[in-house]
Amino acid sequence: MQIEEKKAKDLFQDRIFTLSNFLSILRVFLLPFFFYSTYDYAKDPSNLSAFFASIGYAIGAVFTDYLDGLFARILHQETTLGRYLDPVCDKLVTLGGLFVVTIHFEFPSWILIVYFIREILGVWLGGFLYLKRGLQGRPNWWGKFGVGIVAISVIWYMSLPYFLQFGAPYPFLMHPVISAYVLLFVLTAGVIAYVVRYWNIVFHPEAIELDPENKKQAKKYQKI
Repeated sequence: MQIEEKKAKDLFQDRIFTLSNFLSILRVFLLPFFFYSTYDYAKDPSNLSAFFASIGYAIGAVFTDYLDGLFARILHQETTLGRYLDPVCDKLVTLGGLFVVTIHFEFPSWILIVYFIREILGVWLGGFLYLKRGLQGRPNWWGKFGVGIVAISVIWYMSLPYFLQFGAPYPFLMHPVISAYVLLFVLTAGVIAYVVRYWNIVFHPEAIELDPENKKQAKKYQKI
């Protein structure tokens, strides 16, 4: 593979102000409101307005994550910047959500640390592929699934005080730690998948032959 390095400023040569980019950034701006309402709810679990507000912010973040990609495709607003902005915003929001439930609702702190390390490595890998290889990595299904599991886990942990007050419709809902360990499994599988996919590109680029017509290869990464 011929190595082509890029510069960070190259990201901004395409369109910046698009609806999809706005939606990506919007969910980051939801974080302070989520923090505030969740703090009120954790301080007083009987404050159901704060509880439902927090749930609403969490669902809103998930919804914008779906909409930004949808609008990018429908409105033909797919850009290199947008393809990086979306996962970076995802990382900020998911880390923020897990941090809140770790502080207030006893989410396992060591899983949060594992998740944080994994996301830092993901940012490094994405930056390395772009700056040093001129490639853009494609997200795998484990990563997409992981974002969904984070959302479920955050809402589940936040709902535990509510279930303790009013009862849970199903007994297993009293054990949100299930979602934490499912998340850990997904994280592990995702890391393994990324290592298999990108090991040679990072350490042995000479062993890779890029073929623009190879659809299977295009699902993993693309030339920028």
